[in-house]
Amino acid sequence: MTKALQVVLFGASKAGEFFLSQNPNLNITAFIDNDPSRHGQKLSGIAVLPPDELLSLDYDQIVITSQWVDAISAQLQQLGVPAEKIVVPAKQQVKATLPFLHSATLEMAHVLLLRLNQFLQQHGIRPCLDSGTLLGVTRQQALIPWDDDIDLAIDQSEFSTLLKVIPDFIPQLPHQNLLNWQVLVLNVNDEDCCINIEFTPKPGADFVPFDISLQLRREQAGYSELVSSAGLFFAPAHHFAQFQQKEFLGQRFYVPTDTDGFLTFMYGDWQEPKKGTKITEYNNRRAQLSHDHCQPRVKKRLLGEPSQ
Repeated sequence: MTKALQVVLFGASKAGEFFLSQNPNLNITAFIDNDPSRHGQKLSGIAVLPPDELLSLDYDQIVITSQWVDAISAQLQQLGVPAEKIVVPAKQQVKATLPFLHSATLEMAHVLLLRLNQFLQQHGIRPCLDSGTLLGVTRQQALIPWDDDIDLAIDQSEFSTLLKVIPDFIPQLPHQNLLNWQVLVLNVNDEDCCINIEFTPKPGADFVPFDISLQLRREQAGYSELVSSAGLFFAPAHHFAQFQQKEFLGQRFYVPTDTDGFLTFMYGDWQEPKKGTKITEYNNRRAQLSHDHCQPRVKKRLLGEPSQ
């Protein structure tokens, strides 16, 4: 009988949990994380340890379940981990079950996106399609079937308004009799920089979870940066200095200036659909970020949820 691989996951986060659920045959012995607040805790019943405890662990592979793969790879090699034992998984391995292949979930995602787009524009906020959502709408007028979330960018001049008004959107969240909704604020390095709208199905409800992220974009040194990535993801600033509009699902949505150029910067040959992409293949990430940048202080807090 073949012995199961002894695997350590570096990144005690939702991505690590998704990898764990998709690979039940692996023997996951520990999570490693750079965040001291997580050390000594358990995630899915598995201990979360600091990096220096790797020296006492027996493992065949270390799988990086974090977006800061370059800095973590360098950190591991500094700790003496052989490069051949460091694994960067395909993006789909650290994502949820594919919601947009499920017809009822896809229909609900369309309803949610349309309601949110209309609500925000009525409050003077310009939600801009971003990342994989922009790619799908531009290339095939659809949410990408193998994507698992909806990405919207919010300009730095409008994010404070978003924080104030988004609780008023909660009554418009669909299927509240079937879904438990939450609106969460992500705080990175003591700055509110992302709002997540997410849900879990109630017992008997046939929907696949996904979330909508409304991410603060800020211009800095000629680049537009996703603040929640702590400097990892960026684009030339001119793409987000002004917006164009594009029709999708019968509504007008904001998109970056020179959408084709932005998608080329981010994905390369974006017109050719690709599955199984690794984060290291994205052109819009700073591979040279220091070890310090893979240790951002990340906190979440509940902003609101429907009254029961």
